[in-house]
Amino acid sequence: APDSLYPPSLVPSDRKLHYPTIGIEVVEDQFEKASNVEQMHRVEDRYFGTRVSAQLGFASEGMGSDRDALIINMDAQSGFGNSQKSSLMFTTGLEGRLEHGDMQNLKVTMGTRYFRPYSEKSQLYVGLNGYFGHNLDLDSYIQLGGDTGLRGYPLRYQTGDSAMLITVEHRMFTNWYPFHLFRVGGAIFFDAGRTWGSSAPSVSDDELLRDVGLGLRLGSERSGSGRVIHIDVAFPLDGQDDIDRMQFFVSTKKSF
Repeated sequence: APDSLYPPSLVPSDRKLHYPTIGIEVVEDQFEKASNVEQMHRVEDRYFGTRVSAQLGFASEGMGSDRDALIINMDAQSGFGNSQKSSLMFTTGLEGRLEHGDMQNLKVTMGTRYFRPYSEKSQLYVGLNGYFGHNLDLDSYIQLGGDTGLRGYPLRYQTGDSAMLITVEHRMFTNWYPFHLFRVGGAIFFDAGRTWGSSAPSVSDDELLRDVGLGLRLGSERSGSGRVIHIDVAFPLDGQDDIDRMQFFVSTKKSF
């Protein structure tokens, strides 16, 4: 579509980055087999070691890029505990470009996932994620909404350069296996989150948003990818009055 259809401030600037990379990865060999943690009735290889990786790339005008930039990408993860009692998983990452001594499109992410089984058929899950951005490209702003964890709100309901999101779920696994096609599970959940900082135009004030809801989970033992169908009905507790008081989402994810 022609750029004239959109306000100039909403059109991301062109970027052309061609660069070689060099990287290093250190992986500790520490896995544990489990079931009914992040999948349904499947053997899971859960990682409880520490993994660190880093990559550097250098883009230059002489190699076809539209700028000189040092490309930085780092991430790490670690796990604690065990699947039988409780487990805690940490992840963190950093990426961005160093241009003329200043960081551009800098994004720092931190995530924590906590699992505590009550029995073989139920568990508590708590997820906490934080995002921090600096000098973000216009198409890289952080968005929160029904497609990114705030299930009681429309898609991309809030936009900002930083965000936080917490999810609490009571997860239930069943032996129901209708027609030997899908394993069936369910969840009762609570989400809370918000964005803040400078942003592209947002459709909502950057207030704390909360929701509660119910979810149905369908997982296939015959699928090699282990994808899980999520069917969620959520009810917003905040937000503007013009949004629907019930949100319905269907999605496919890698885990429960």
